[in-house]
Amino acid sequence: MTSNLACISIAMAFENSCRTVLLENHYQKNSLENMLIHRQEKRQARNAVNISRYKGLEHIINQVSKDWTKDRIHYNEIQERTVYEEICTLNDPHSSYRTSFYMEDEKLMKEASFEILINSLYYVPIGNHFNQFIFDYTLNDNIIKILQASENFASYTFIDTSNENHLSSKIILEEADLIVVTLAQDQKVIKEFFRNYSSLLSKCIILLSEYRNDTLKVQAISEKYSFHMSKIVQIPYNMEYSQAIEQGAIVEFMTRNYGCEREDSNYPFITGVRHAAAAIQREENRDRKEKWNE
Repeated sequence: MTSNLACISIAMAFENSCRTVLLENHYQKNSLENMLIHRQEKRQARNAVNISRYKGLEHIINQVSKDWTKDRIHYNEIQERTVYEEICTLNDPHSSYRTSFYMEDEKLMKEASFEILINSLYYVPIGNHFNQFIFDYTLNDNIIKILQASENFASYTFIDTSNENHLSSKIILEEADLIVVTLAQDQKVIKEFFRNYSSLLSKCIILLSEYRNDTLKVQAISEKYSFHMSKIVQIPYNMEYSQAIEQGAIVEFMTRNYGCEREDSNYPFITGVRHAAAAIQREENRDRKEKWNE
């Protein structure tokens, strides 16, 4: 569910002093943009977009396509050096080549995104002029370059995918360090997920959306499918949050309620979101440590 991704990314921005990028690989009626940006702010933003023509994946794709030839020239220049010089160039954080690429990616990502939370959360819309069918093909051709640019800009990149067969989804799932899956608390849905996506389970965290204590419980799911309980998070239904989704006021809701007390009606929902953010952070730290030790 897209709304879970939105609130969890905000929670991670609150908890960590690092940048996070949010984007989607498909068109949808209830987009991240509708949830994160007020209608009035959206009109102002759209007016700015029409003037600058810089916002969105559309702009990133145009730029990385132009820069591909230039990148090949830089790559060939490095290849002509000795092995020692090549290693030094690529690993040296002060290398002019490396610094230049990082600066270009930072400029590109800032141009293309809406800054949702100052210097911490950025949302990249799809863009204004993409045909839905063409977008699917174009994104698939450029997704690796987009991921590289985002990785150079931010510590975390969250991509909202759907269970429909979009071309870029396969690459995104393969490249992802972690996959966050939202499931209904329904036995049939959960059974189908574990049967169809067994190859991805090792890097999955499961969010049980609109969780209720009187139905299928986390412990039962964990035991039945041999899936660690720490990687299953309950996100209960919250009426006020649902209203915030409709109003494009998720940021305001999270800001207002993130520090709420136990007796507050929003506390169970916020606790679930906090647990989800902590689980993502924990699994990501574990993954990075394993890669470092390889």
